[in-house]
Amino acid sequence: MSDDGNGVDFDAPVDPQTTEQPPDSFGARLKWERERSGLTVTDVAARLRLHPKQVRALEQESLGALPEAAYVRGFVRSYARVLNVDDGPLLRDLADKLVPSAASVVDGIAQQRDYSPVRAAARDQASRRVVVVGAVLLLIGLGVLGWYATRERAPVVRTGTVVPVAPVEKSTAPPEPEPASASTVAQTALATTAETPVVMEPVPPPPLLKLRFSGPSWAEVKDAEGKVLHSQHNTAGEEYVIEGTPPFYVVIGDTANSSVEVRGEAYDLAPYTRQNVARFTIN
Repeated sequence: MSDDGNGVDFDAPVDPQTTEQPPDSFGARLKWERERSGLTVTDVAARLRLHPKQVRALEQESLGALPEAAYVRGFVRSYARVLNVDDGPLLRDLADKLVPSAASVVDGIAQQRDYSPVRAAARDQASRRVVVVGAVLLLIGLGVLGWYATRERAPVVRTGTVVPVAPVEKSTAPPEPEPASASTVAQTALATTAETPVVMEPVPPPPLLKLRFSGPSWAEVKDAEGKVLHSQHNTAGEEYVIEGTPPFYVVIGDTANSSVEVRGEAYDLAPYTRQNVARFTIN
């Protein structure tokens, strides 16, 4: 025996129906078909995966005890499928008894939608009329815009009395000089060049010491007083001009990635290199 906790027995035997005419109401029709099939509320609830209270609420049409209308329609459709009953009349009767809920947008749309073929055709015809009217209005608007554009570009012909224009007085300004010929310009340039002496700017002498690096290498340079002029780890592409008081005491950490120029000429590091480290003095 199964009950809902309140003493209601869902598996209690039911009296056979004395009439063969099915009721019109969807809940009574479901109950009538269930009892004819010999099923209990618990049987239907197990097949629909619902609580027996929900099945009983469907049969009693207690819509307030059930979820939103969209779920109720699904319950009725599934219930009818279990009983092999046409769900069309049941759903129509349910729709007449459902009140659209403000919280359910789906139900409101379903209630407002009209599936009548005649009304659907009327809606389609109205839609086509709206499209045609919109296209006509668009063409009219384009025509008006084109007319205004053509009107603005059309030349304006003025009619009326012709007013004579006073003659322009001749200018008393001196005449502009005629452009000089190419030969005259060339002769003038040569004369100017011959008269103006060319002053050569002195070229500065190359730096006493210049370091270049093609890869990572440590380098340190001190002057005659022991002051550190350069001491750092250098990277590829860097170069430095060393200025100070010679002699310069130089240490190159990696001669394979370093080159030295003294007074603008390459300086050979090989005689001063031990284990890839060069130590030398530049006077």
